[in-house]
Amino acid sequence: MATLQNAINANATTPLALVQGGTGSSLTASNGGIAYSTASGLGILAGTATADQILLSGSSTTPSWSTATFASTYAASTLLYSNGANTVTGLATADSAVLVTSSTGVPVWSGVMTNGQVIIGSTGATPTAATITAGTGISITNGAGSITIANTALGSSWSVVTSSQTLAAGHSYAANSVSQLTFTLPLTAAVGDTYQILSINTGGFVTAQAVTQQIFMGNLSDTLGASGTITSNSTSGDWIEIVCVVANTTFYANEKQGQVSLA
Repeated sequence: MATLQNAINANATTPLALVQGGTGSSLTASNGGIAYSTASGLGILAGTATADQILLSGSSTTPSWSTATFASTYAASTLLYSNGANTVTGLATADSAVLVTSSTGVPVWSGVMTNGQVIIGSTGATPTAATITAGTGISITNGAGSITIANTALGSSWSVVTSSQTLAAGHSYAANSVSQLTFTLPLTAAVGDTYQILSINTGGFVTAQAVTQQIFMGNLSDTLGASGTITSNSTSGDWIEIVCVVANTTFYANEKQGQVSLA
């Protein structure tokens, strides 16, 4: 038996070839290593100490470790996109925002959007959320999920109202109440914005305004600020027209019918 074993050992090559059931090469073990085949034997790709890497094949060459395409975990609702370096990056979502890209093409979220905002582009810059600006003779009313654009240059649209109102450009109000109704100047008013108030019941009307606002009538004016008013005097039929002459702050009134008093 010893003689036969010695004969086998004498004829065997080291390392033993693949066709003889061997490795064809001298292998060095590696913790976490991967065995792979070369053209003539086996090899071992040493393990990597970097977590979340994957095995990447070569072009008929030795495989290699590569950064994982996906991270181990992503937060709920995260959007994934390629960053151009063989990896996928997570973009955390934002509340009430839309997805845009920066001037370099990187996906980003717009700021939190409020009523009436739309995404507006800017050459060479990131699109941003903004509201539409009203021009002359145009009014814009922003709401939740809505934008109302009205042409105020075509004359007033009349409404019969039974409760106090904030005046809207291009609108006229017939006050129909046995109690006095208050009509408040809007905080935002463009030059040329026009409002009309007509009393058609015994309650009449009174105007209200902000601390920076004032109404003039001929050579008279009401008090500058929140205490200034125009009040109808008769039970019904008093009718005034108010027009903005300085944006947001200064208004002129015309007494079209009846009689009013300024305070």
